[in-house]
Amino acid sequence: MDKNSILQRAENVTFEIVADEAILIDINTGTYFSLNEVGTEFWEMLDGEQTIEQHATVIAQKYEVDTSMVVDDLLELAEEMAKDKLVILQ
Repeated sequence: MDKNSILQRAENVTFEIVADEAILIDINTGTYFSLNEVGTEFWEMLDGEQTIEQHATVIAQKYEVDTSMVVDDLLELAEEMAKDKLVILQ
């Protein structure tokens, strides 16, 4: 996985937004995951059309931080999500 990877949410995962955080539930296993505000924004962006770098650019502009730092953070999160089968790599 790299900054040009395109992800989409897995069909077996449902989510609920509570106070700027997302609670993800894998309906196959019953396992749940929690994402902070930025992780939630990233999760909501996962449409299977844009790259991780494109998502990072939007988030970096919103929070006025360096895009490369956001790319690194999103890559780490994306790899964790892929390991837990929350997302599908296109």
